[in-house]
Amino acid sequence: MAQSQSGDGLGRWLLGGLVVGGIVLGLLVAAYAIGYHRGKDHARVVAPKPAATTTTTTPQPAPTTTQAAPTTTSTASPAQLAARGKQLYTSDGCSACHSLSGSAGAGPTLKGLAGSSVALADGSTVTADAGYLARSITDPDAQVVKGYQPGVMSAAVASHDLSGKPADVQALVAFITAQR
Repeated sequence: MAQSQSGDGLGRWLLGGLVVGGIVLGLLVAAYAIGYHRGKDHARVVAPKPAATTTTTTPQPAPTTTQAAPTTTSTASPAQLAARGKQLYTSDGCSACHSLSGSAGAGPTLKGLAGSSVALADGSTVTADAGYLARSITDPDAQVVKGYQPGVMSAAVASHDLSGKPADVQALVAFITAQR
C-alpha cells in the first residue's frame, strides 16, 4: 500500500512539473513573439537615426532643401498635397502631440496655426507662414513656441529625417495650412 501511494505522489509531481513547464514555455514563447515584433518596429525606427544625426549637425542645408520643395512637387494640387500631409500626420505620429481641434497637447495645436501670429519662447513673435512651418518641421528647435520645451519634437521626428524629404515637408505644410 505504501508503494502505491509513493507512485501516486511521483505521478502527481511529474504531472505538476509538466503543467508548470508548459506554462513557462508558453510564457517564453509569448514574450519572444512580443519582443520580436517590437524589435522589428524598433529596428525600423533606429536604423534611420544615424542619418538624422548627421543632418542635424549640418542644419543649414535643411532650409535650402525645404525651400526647393515647391519646385520639385509643384505638379501636385493643393488638395493632393494636403491629403498626403494628412496621411503623414497620422502615420508619422504627429497626431500624438498636435491636435486638430484646438486643444492643448505636448505640442501646439494645428487648428488655425497657418497665418497666425506665434509667440516664441525667446519673447519674439513670428507669423506662421509656409517658411516658418517648414522650418518648424525640419528644425523644431530653431524657433520654439512659448510654453513648450525644446528637444521634444526634434527627438520625436529625428527618425523620419524630414530635412531629407522636402516633398513630405511640403505636404505637411499644405495639410497644416488647410486646418483653419
